[in-house]
Amino acid sequence: MRNPMDISGRKILVTGAAGGIGSAACRYLASLGATVIAADRDASVERIRDDIRSSGGKAESVVFNVADRNSVQEAAAAVQRSFGALDGIFANAGMSYERPALDHSEADWRTVMSVNLDGVFWTVQAFGRSMLEAGKGAIVMTASIAGVKAVRPELHVGYDVSKAGVAHMCRVLAAEWAKSGVRVNAVGPGYTDTVMLAEVGRTQPAVMKQWLDDTPVGRLIKPEEIASAAAFLLSDAASGVTGHLLMVDGGYSIA
Repeated sequence: MRNPMDISGRKILVTGAAGGIGSAACRYLASLGATVIAADRDASVERIRDDIRSSGGKAESVVFNVADRNSVQEAAAAVQRSFGALDGIFANAGMSYERPALDHSEADWRTVMSVNLDGVFWTVQAFGRSMLEAGKGAIVMTASIAGVKAVRPELHVGYDVSKAGVAHMCRVLAAEWAKSGVRVNAVGPGYTDTVMLAEVGRTQPAVMKQWLDDTPVGRLIKPEEIASAAAFLLSDAASGVTGHLLMVDGGYSIA
């Protein structure tokens, strides 16, 4: 019997591939036999591609700006010319920041929305089109604990609202595309052990303590744990799952 988690030979795009969760996802998916197309906004993503290749995996790279619809569409056309329809998309690119609500400028608000919300939609719209035409494939988006619960002590209302939008976008597209053969789901990471959070632990230990105290498992989530959840949703093991937000947060959202 074939292992339903086997994604050998499948072509999967990962955006935000140069970041902590994105790079872990690229490596994890490649370890399961997928051909990973690592995408980010600059050539730093080539390092991820080269690392995977040096480990015996299959990887390509593509540079585009998720916040620029034209850039996304051009990249999608180039990828389709080279690889045909994709089998999976992990729309993971995103950004965060710290700003009290009353101090938000229009530029602050538009910047985070253009990357976290618009960028996810432009990505799944452009790259998902050929999947819908082929009648198969799986899409996973990155939401957040901040999209389902008011987090503390950080203040970033635009980030929180953008991630809530991603979670609902997942449900809406899943319903619209349910009969197409393309599934749409999302992962909701908790506080994850990335370079950025390591810096918070070093410079703001009280903030890190609060995060750990508020997380029932009492630790940061590993990027590989997010990667494995995304891989499950992209695989045939989740063939009956669509429109679902899978929280990978050590219990934070239920505490």
